[in-house]
Amino acid sequence: MIPFGPQLIGQAEKALNAILAHVLAEVALSEPQWVALRLTAQMGEEGDLATFIRDAAHFHDARGLISALEARGFVADDRLTDDGRAFLSETQGRIRALTASIWEGLPAEDVAVAERVLNAVRERASAIAASLADGTR
Repeated sequence: MIPFGPQLIGQAEKALNAILAHVLAEVALSEPQWVALRLTAQMGEEGDLATFIRDAAHFHDARGLISALEARGFVADDRLTDDGRAFLSETQGRIRALTASIWEGLPAEDVAVAERVLNAVRERASAIAASLADGTR
């Protein structure tokens, strides 16, 4: 068993990314484009989408990702189009179908603890990444 830490988180992420990469290859979308599409769906009514994506995902070429999604007809005026919403829903459904067996049967209390711990890890890692990017660390 791999102890909790970067190696375990990294190997779990790599395994999940392999599944995601398979699905995205079927629809000719890169992983950064997928992340940008999902973040576009989460964007509130105010603010700049490129800044939101850059800050949330640490993508330096957020505007280029948005342009690629606009070219596919998934984004217009920094918002999802109807085609974008449909594509997102269909693709998420495919991912859910492929990964359902990963999540089923996990004890709810274990999931809640893992959620809290992984969110703390994400927040702390994001803070360090931001400080590295702005040169304060």
